[in-house]
Amino acid sequence: MKHVAIFGDSVSKGVIYDQKLKRYTTGHGIDWHTIEQKLNIKIENYSRMGATITYGFEKLKKFLDTNPNVDTIVLEYGGNDCDYDWAKVAEVKSKDYLPNTTINQYRKTLQEMVKLIREKNIKPIILTLPSINAKKYYKWIGRNGLNMKNILYFLGDVEHIYRHHELYNVTLLEVAKAMDVETIDIRRVFLNNGNPNQMICLDGIHPTMYAEGLIVEEIINYMLNTYGESYKLPTLNKLALHLYQKEFL
Repeated sequence: MKHVAIFGDSVSKGVIYDQKLKRYTTGHGIDWHTIEQKLNIKIENYSRMGATITYGFEKLKKFLDTNPNVDTIVLEYGGNDCDYDWAKVAEVKSKDYLPNTTINQYRKTLQEMVKLIREKNIKPIILTLPSINAKKYYKWIGRNGLNMKNILYFLGDVEHIYRHHELYNVTLLEVAKAMDVETIDIRRVFLNNGNPNQMICLDGIHPTMYAEGLIVEEIINYMLNTYGESYKLPTLNKLALHLYQKEFL
C-alpha cells in the first residue's frame, strides 16, 4: 500500500464543532499527513462534510474514470445517510419519514462501491462509524426552536437516534464480512471510553480532537499490525492527550 484515496464525510475530513468559535472547523486531530509520514504512503482525501454514500458513489465513479494511480481506497460513509431532515419531521406529527439514505439503499450502494473499486484492481478498506451521543444530538436538533414534541413522537424515544445509527454500522460490517473487505474499526475507540464529553462534540455526532487523535492511533496501529511494517511509532496516546488538553483544559 503506497497510494491511498479516501472517500468519506466530515469524520474522515477531520471536522469538529469548536465550542469557542461556535462553528464547525477542521480540527486537525485526524492528521492524514502524520499517517502519511508514519506509514510512508501518499494520501489523497476527497472527503466532504455532509456527504452521503450516494454522493460519494458518484464522486468515486468520476474519480475512477480518470484511471488514478492509487492502490487503495478507504470508504467512510453512514453518519449522514442515517440522518433525517429534522425540520420536516418537526412540521407534522407522523411516523412516516425516511432517512437521507434508506438502509437497503445504503447496503446496495456500499456493495456496488466495493465491486467497482475491485474491478479497477484497487484494494477497498472500510472504516466503521464513530459512535454518537443521542441526548446531545437531540438537544442539538432542537437548538433553533423546532417542534421537539413531533420529533420525539417520530423517534419514540431519544435513544432511538443511537440505535438507528448503530444499524448502519452493523450493515456496514455485514457487507464487509460478506465481501471479505478489510475493516478498520474506529468505533472501538469510542466504545472503550466512557466519557462522551471527551469523545463527542457538543452536537453529539462529531468526534472531538481528542477522539480524532485516538482514531489516528487506531488506524496506524491497524496498518502496522496487519502489514508488519518494520519501523516503530512514537506513542500516539501523547498526541491524543495533547489534543485533549488543547480542547478542554
